Amino acid sequence: MANARKKKRADIPARDRILEAATRLFTQRPFDEISAEDIAREAGVAHGLTFHYFGSKAKLYEEISQAAADRLDRIHLQATLAGSAPEKLRSFLVAHMEEVHRRRVDYVFHSRGGGTAAIQDIWERSRSHGIRLVLGFYGVTAPSLELAVATRAWLGYFDELVLAWVQGQITNKAAIVEMAFRLFPVAVANAELLGEKNLPSV
Repeated sequence: MANARKKKRADIPARDRILEAATRLFTQRPFDEISAEDIAREAGVAHGLTFHYFGSKAKLYEEISQAAADRLDRIHLQATLAGSAPEKLRSFLVAHMEEVHRRRVDYVFHSRGGGTAAIQDIWERSRSHGIRLVLGFYGVTAPSLELAVATRAWLGYFDELVLAWVQGQITNKAAIVEMAFRLFPVAVANAELLGEKNLPSV
């Protein structure tokens, strides 16, 4: 049985094995605590292959982060395919929390500014995708700067609550969802103070 597992593993291309191993490790420990040697050992490949395929640990982490951001975007979309606008908003919040919890160590790292500028850009694009998706629940397809900024502030509020939750500072998941859900209409309404002329019905 052990030999069969080894053979099956050997059939996976080395690059894919490195990606899979690094993804596992980065969900368990912070980026700075994982070495290229750790990744190679976990993948069962020669140490030099990590640099051969990715150039550096940072570049490998960028590829993993892009895959994680793409996955989060898909989860947001899939969770909100059906229902009324308020139902979609709740589904978005719940799905976001569940996915963040799955990769909470990495989430804390990049949310606190960890990683390269490229890493921050990856998550900024994902955040922008989330903003457009949420506003789309309410029929907004081309949000103004004012409305986008107000929604970004709301999402930042939610992210801070989620960070406290994944770090064990807050344990009531349902309360976090409810707080973010109730604040969204307030944030949108207050976009008027920034100069928004066409507030959506929320």
